[in-house]
Parts: sequence; structure tokens; C-alpha cells
Amino acid sequence: MMDWERFYRRADYDRCAYIGGEQMADLVERFFEWRGVPDDFASVGCGPAVVPFLLAERYPDTEVFGFDLSETVVQDNAEKAEEQGLDNLRFAVDSLPNLDTDEKFDVVYCVATLYFVEEPKRAIESLYARVREGGHLVLNYPNETSREQFDREFDGRKRESFELVLSGANLINEDVVRDVTGAETRNYWELVDAEEEAFVDSARPCVVVEK
Repeated sequence: MMDWERFYRRADYDRCAYIGGEQMADLVERFFEWRGVPDDFASVGCGPAVVPFLLAERYPDTEVFGFDLSETVVQDNAEKAEEQGLDNLRFAVDSLPNLDTDEKFDVVYCVATLYFVEEPKRAIESLYARVREGGHLVLNYPNETSREQFDREFDGRKRESFELVLSGANLINEDVVRDVTGAETRNYWELVDAEEEAFVDSARPCVVVEK
């Protein structure tokens, strides 16, 4: 399994969004246009937190939170937020499948994270439990199509990083998301008009679930 703490201890790790780059924040803005700007937004498995940093800058009245299992990246993010004077941006160590935080949020955002989680059903339960009534969960997850694509395209260390997906150990489908949450799903990419973007195929599926 991917050792994220060891990965982020390396001083030269890239501060990038591993799917879609900075454009992912632009898509979240389109999502806000659809649902309204939230009072708070939580990114679970935030890594270097490209999306949280950009959203905190663009929406100073929204409280933005980033959770990650790596103490190193959380500390780095917190120091960077303080340097930039982003008082509405906070970080904490937490991890799936069982989040420790008992806070609730208008939007819980978990993208490019469930690929690395052994128990996706429990993770989705935990994520949805952190969504405030009337709020939304934005979630992408590995399915059989993901496994086939990764098997064709990944080699070397990248294959090792995605071993759970490639082995089929953590694959689910949209019916699982509906069963776990008890709610209907909507296609996030369609909702934010991103279907034609080049990176979308590698990030399918991504859904929105209202609470």
C-alpha cells in the first residue's frame, strides 16, 4: 500500500492536484454556482491541497478544511496557509475509512483518494456522515473501468501505487454509493460541464450526493 507519510517526507514533492491540476478548483466554482457558495468546505485526502488553497483565496467568507493522513503534508499546508494569510483555511490529520472528526460541512469533497483506501464502503459511510443536512458529497471512486484503464496505462512505481485498484480489491460501482448513502447520485462532470476535458476519463466516475 502507498506510504503517503514517507512520500511527503521527501522535501521535493510536487504541490499539484493529481487529477486536473488547478482547473479542478475552477470546476468546484462551477459547482458552487449550481448549489450556492457553502459556509464550509472539507477536502478529505487533500494532499498538497491545491483546491483548498485556491478556494480559500477566492471565497474568503467560506471556511475551508483539508484532511490528510500525512502529518508532514498537513504541517506543510498549515505553514503555507499562515504565510499566505489565509485565516479561513485549516488542516488536520485524519484518514479514511474511519474519519475521526465529528464536524459536519456543507460540502465534503473526496477526489483521487478512494483509489488508495481498502474499505471504500466504510469510507463512503464516514464521508457522508460528515455532510450537513442539505449539503453535498462530491466523490470519485475506482470501478472496473478504472482498473482496466490503469492496467493498460500504468507501469513501474505507478502500478505499485495503485495496487488496490489493479488487484480489484477496492472496486465499487454507483449502486454501492446509492446503497451506502441511501440517496440518488448525479454525474459531477456533467453538472460542472467538464465532460470534454482531457483529464476526465482518468477520473471517472465522479458523483454528487445530496443529503
